[in-house]
Amino acid sequence: MEKAMQPRTDDDAVVEAVMMARVVMKEAKRVLVITGAGISTESGVPTFRGPDGYWRNRYYSDLANPAAFAEHPALVWEWYCERRKTVAACKPNDAHTALAEWTRKREGVTLVTQNVDGLHERAGHPDVTALHGSLWRNRCTACGVEREENALDYEELPTSPCCGELERPAIVWFDESIPRDLVVRSVEAVQMADTVLVVGTSGVVMPAAAFVAGARKNGATVIEVNPHISSIPAHIKVCAPATLFLPVILT
Repeated sequence: MEKAMQPRTDDDAVVEAVMMARVVMKEAKRVLVITGAGISTESGVPTFRGPDGYWRNRYYSDLANPAAFAEHPALVWEWYCERRKTVAACKPNDAHTALAEWTRKREGVTLVTQNVDGLHERAGHPDVTALHGSLWRNRCTACGVEREENALDYEELPTSPCCGELERPAIVWFDESIPRDLVVRSVEAVQMADTVLVVGTSGVVMPAAAFVAGARKNGATVIEVNPHISSIPAHIKVCAPATLFLPVILT
């Protein structure tokens, strides 16, 4: 008499997906890694979409745009200083660290992140393409020159050393375009990739979502690590936290 098959559990599916992803990553030659807010949420960094996106009864998109800064620069800077304080209290998690260590040991890896928190850099990642800018940089509103900045408070609005003019956060806001050099670099990685590893993104924010679709169309294998439902067209979906399983996948 044949033994009855045991029903598969969610844990079984996760373990199987992790093992498959691990094999693919070992064999990969050119890898595009795309990360979103989910990888930093596991470090305690709040997301700004949905119900958590309000600050003083204003939704984040009402503050993260050029018009808001032009009208209320002090208010926008106050919000960004609070964001800096929040992120400064967070640390890179095991997923950030594993990804940085893995990348340092090999060639052919491009990391493109939608995050502005700088946790990849703090984890020691050697080269980060930050599509949406950095929370830890200021930009001169006169000439566009950027500088690193770790200040958590400003008694007066910051001015640039280059021109003595008002500085703004070096973030790509709504109604603004991602710098062309970052797009070009990302597209080149899309065209070269045989594997795409997507961590913690919903798959709806452009242009990162288009990068995944484009790489898959070119024949790349897409692996997703995300405990939440997304629209990522992945061949392998690891439906679990990145802190738990990304270190395993990258060993």
